[in-house]
Amino acid sequence: MFEALKSGLATHFKERATNSSRKAVQDYINGLRQMTDEDLGVILAVSTVIRVNMENEGYLPKGLYADQALPTPSELGRYQMDLNKLVRDFNKMRHHTDAVGTLLISYSLRCLNVPAVRDLGQIMWAEMQRGLPYGEAALKNGEDEKGEPFPARAWQEWQQIPVGLEPADND
Repeated sequence: MFEALKSGLATHFKERATNSSRKAVQDYINGLRQMTDEDLGVILAVSTVIRVNMENEGYLPKGLYADQALPTPSELGRYQMDLNKLVRDFNKMRHHTDAVGTLLISYSLRCLNVPAVRDLGQIMWAEMQRGLPYGEAALKNGEDEKGEPFPARAWQEWQQIPVGLEPADND
């Protein structure tokens, strides 16, 4: 009887966690849908620069969005927690664009880590594709504002969609 209760509780908590993940990612997608294509280009650029910098500094594994073996689910969870803390820090500093760009990384990892949310990751990246025509200009503007160049990898990878989250073909 105890095993049945334990199993039932585990299922209940897993379902709650999945539902919570789906709601958070769906809310983020709803926010993206309210943005202009140009704004999404800025988010793509900012997110790429943050991800590349974090990879270069060892806070995230290099090539995170590339076709490679993903970190373990527990490692992905830890990266998400670290990214979510960074989102809170950016919001406290009123760097809201940086926060939204960091959330794109965090939710991408969540969608890769939780198969029941992967479809939303594809929808999220389908929405982000609206910004592709504006990403290069956003990177250039960011460099001009910062007064120094971004890492070369940011220029090489700003159009990269995480492997496994490519939008489904609707043809």
